[in-house]
Amino acid sequence: MRKRIVGPLFLCKALIAIYLIQGLMSCANIVPPTGGPRDSIPAYRVFAKPKDSSIQVQPKEIIITFNEYINVSSIQENLIVSPTLKNTPLVESKLNSIRIRINDSLLKNTTYRIQFGNAIKDVNEGNTTSDFSYVFSTGESIDTGRLYGSVNLAETGNIDSTLIAVLQPAGNDTAIYKNRPNYYSKISGKGKFSFDYLPFHKFNLFVLPNDYTKRYDDSTKLFAFSDTTIEVNKQKDSIRLYVFQAYPKKEKKKSINKTQLKRNTATLKYTKNLEGNELDLLKPLQLDFETPIHLLDSFPITLTDTFNRPLSNYNIHIDTLKPNTVSIDYAWMASTPYHLLLPKNAVKDSLNNFLVKTDTIKFITKPLTFYGSCIIRINGYDQYKNPLLLLTQDEKIMFKFPITQHLLNIAQLPPGDYQLKILVDDNNNGKWDSGSFGFGNPNKQPEKVLNIQTKLNIKADWDNEINISLNK
Repeated sequence: MRKRIVGPLFLCKALIAIYLIQGLMSCANIVPPTGGPRDSIPAYRVFAKPKDSSIQVQPKEIIITFNEYINVSSIQENLIVSPTLKNTPLVESKLNSIRIRINDSLLKNTTYRIQFGNAIKDVNEGNTTSDFSYVFSTGESIDTGRLYGSVNLAETGNIDSTLIAVLQPAGNDTAIYKNRPNYYSKISGKGKFSFDYLPFHKFNLFVLPNDYTKRYDDSTKLFAFSDTTIEVNKQKDSIRLYVFQAYPKKEKKKSINKTQLKRNTATLKYTKNLEGNELDLLKPLQLDFETPIHLLDSFPITLTDTFNRPLSNYNIHIDTLKPNTVSIDYAWMASTPYHLLLPKNAVKDSLNNFLVKTDTIKFITKPLTFYGSCIIRINGYDQYKNPLLLLTQDEKIMFKFPITQHLLNIAQLPPGDYQLKILVDDNNNGKWDSGSFGFGNPNKQPEKVLNIQTKLNIKADWDNEINISLNK
């Protein structure tokens, strides 16, 4: 039988055929398209009637068309018309257009600006057309005046973006109590405000909550005012305002059912501000009761050593702001045990409830190794009047130190992170004082608290150092 010899040419053709078959099979696999990059460009205006920045017009209806389909949401929260109108314009959206209907008579020779804030988003990707606005003038030109500035809460130095800056015409000192503002601007998350397209007039500048009336009709409202009249054509620098409450809001006292209270608190109970049985050297010993209490001199609370021998120079009192709390102040020694003798009849409340029994509270103060020391170098402190350094945690003032020189040496601080602030203590009374405006009171700016960006981290049994530079 004759064998067939396979030659090189045949092998070559076979390999080519196999390669072509594999290629055809791979082409049969369907791969979905990637879709391309995400559209990140927000919708933009392509047409407006009347045209944007038109002059000598008094439109009752404005049509604005965008390059793609849009959604308009939260329009009432975002819409600002300057100068303000008596009736809010009606805004309707359909497909890629917005229709604005104005139901008020417009002022002569006035530039109007309609701001949409962040109300406009494209349909496909939800991109926001931020700070979109439309401008027109009933006069022969567009006004170009501008004011801008920043707002901080005077007591904390923080920012409140729920507030608005408002402009009232100068020369009318009662307008802020009676009238809605001519112009207003929302405070941004960075505490900034700006007014654009203003006439070159004089205004009084205020800050208020963004409530319905936009008037100063309650001295418990947050409020700020400029000491001087603002001239738009002359004001070139940023304006800084500090917000205050002239009077704190009065909280409604809950009615107490004395019969039920008597049943629930036949004996007084309290908690102690001890960590285990340890007391912070830098704090008073405190007993917190469930109800407001009174101290009875005939059965005094006594601070003693471990042999129950009375100590001297301690002070026991009820805090006027915390009628439920008894504080014991003393120059505590580190790592030292103490006793507090608490007679049964030492404390009573308004219903003549007493302690269930005489008690002895045994505690020891924390060791020096629990605390850290700190050296703070402060540059620029002398540009402020009576500056106080505030160490805060969760907006609560933990410690405060007067700044009288470049170097501040603090021997003992509990470990932790502290936010640093500077109180400009104008009257040098060691605490923040609010301002006042109107309602029969003299106009007075509040004392200012400035936030320092650098945080102070204290480690136990450690010498800590930090440098602070203060700039106005």
